[in-house]
Amino acid sequence: MVNLTQLKAELQADPAGRGYMAHVPHAPGALADLLNAQSTTLAKSRMITARGIMASYGLGPSAGAAFLDKLDALAANVPAIKWALKFLQTEAGIDIGEPATQLMLTSLIGVGGITADEVNGVKAMALQPASRAEVLFGVGVQITEADVRAALEV
Repeated sequence: MVNLTQLKAELQADPAGRGYMAHVPHAPGALADLLNAQSTTLAKSRMITARGIMASYGLGPSAGAAFLDKLDALAANVPAIKWALKFLQTEAGIDIGEPATQLMLTSLIGVGGITADEVNGVKAMALQPASRAEVLFGVGVQITEADVRAALEV
């Protein structure tokens, strides 16, 4: 659901510099198009396996393996890591874009020698094209002309 007050504030302030003011109030369709354009990235649902970390990790396969080794060493003492590793070893994997998974990864910085670069490299695997509407209102949200008109009248 689109919060019309929040949408109006977005259109008035244009914090991402999308150029809304050139279209207010006469072109609500153009405003909806700007809001729905895939112009940024956002952590979205993406299932990943240990094989995927080794193949897609931005720092290379050996760095991916080293990260997995660090997780393996911590697994005996950290139940969340133990379970995450179990999921990573299945064909289905783990949702690297899930907010709880992203938070867990962030919490690992500095634990067992895990660096911020390593964590950020794994978290980046969840980044996918996104619209400003998705950033503001959630993955999959599309803004309509009617939404824009209603927001401008709030």
